[in-house]
Amino acid sequence: MKEEIIMPLKKINIKLTFVLLLIFFASMLYIFNTNGNCIYPQKSFENINNSSINIDVHSGDSIQQAIDNVCSGGTVTVYSGLYKENLAIDKPLSIISKERKHENAIIQAADPERDVFKITANNVTVSGFNITGSQNKSGIYCSGSGCNITGNKLSYNMYGIYINNSNRNTQDNNEINDNFFGIYLNNSTNNQVSNNNFSCFGLIAKLDNGGGGIGGICLEDSNNNRLINNTILKYWEGINLTNSSNNELNNNSILDNYFSLSLINSNNNKVLNNIIVKGGYSFSVIIYHSQNNTLQGNTGGLNTEIKVTYGFNSTNNTLEGEIDNADEPITPKIGSEDFWV
Repeated sequence: MKEEIIMPLKKINIKLTFVLLLIFFASMLYIFNTNGNCIYPQKSFENINNSSINIDVHSGDSIQQAIDNVCSGGTVTVYSGLYKENLAIDKPLSIISKERKHENAIIQAADPERDVFKITANNVTVSGFNITGSQNKSGIYCSGSGCNITGNKLSYNMYGIYINNSNRNTQDNNEINDNFFGIYLNNSTNNQVSNNNFSCFGLIAKLDNGGGGIGGICLEDSNNNRLINNTILKYWEGINLTNSSNNELNNNSILDNYFSLSLINSNNNKVLNNIIVKGGYSFSVIIYHSQNNTLQGNTGGLNTEIKVTYGFNSTNNTLEGEIDNADEPITPKIGSEDFWV
C-alpha cells in the first residue's frame, strides 16, 4: 500500500519538474531570439530594465543610459528637447527622434573636444537630430560598417560626418552647415553620400567667395564610393578626391566654392552629369597626377563651360561635354588677406 502511494508522488514530481522546465525555456525564448537579440516590449525610460528592445527618452533623461540598456538591434526613440551629451554607440541599434524632425531634438556636445556621436559598431542608424558643438572632432564619427545616417542637421563641428576605415555606410538627406568639413571619408569603401545639402557662409572662416568651410565632401584613400545628388555651396573646396579611385560623382551641384572639384593622385573616377560652377579660382576642375578619369555630361551653369586644368603626370583622362581644356599650369592661390582659419 505504501509503495502505491509513493509511485504517484514520484510521477507528480517528474511532471511538475517538466512543466517548470518548459516555463523556463519559454521565458528564455521570449527574452532572446535566435540571434541573441532581446524582444522585450517597448518601455518608457522611467521603467527601463537592462536589455530592453525599445526605450523612449524624454527631455531631462540620459540618452547614453538608454543606449547602454537597449538590446543589440533595439531602438532608442528620443523626444524633443536639448540634450547635452557625447554619445558612444558600441552595438547595433537605431537611435531616432520621435518626430523625425531635426529641429526638435538637439544633441549638443557636453565636451566640445569629443565627438557628439562616436559609432564603433556595425548596423547603426542615426536619424532626425540636430547635432552640434564638437569644435575639434565630429558631429558623427563612424568606424562601423552598414550604418545609416539620415535626415540629420549637423552644424558647428570640425567634421560634420567622419567615416573612418569603414564600408557600406549611407549618408542621405542630411543638412550639413557651417562645419570646417562636411563629410570626410578616410580609407573607406563602398559608401554612398546622397541627397545632402552642404553650405558654409563664413561663420567659421572668411574666404574670398564669402564662404567659411574647408571642404564639402573629401575622400582620402577611399575607393568605390558613390556621391550622388548632393548640393555643395560656399566652401573653400567643393569636392576633393585625394589618393582615391573608382569613385562615382553623379548629378551633384557644386556651386560657388573657391575650388569646385579636385582630383589629386586619383584614378579611374567617373564624374558624370554634374553642375560645376567656377568659384574664386580660375578653373572649375583641377586634375593633378591622376589618370584614366572620365568627365562626361557635366555643365558649368548658364551657358558656361567647365574649365579644367592639369597638373603633373595626368594622362588618359576623358573629357566630354562643355569643357574648356586649359593649358595653364596649376598655380592655386592658397591664401589671401581675406582667408584665415
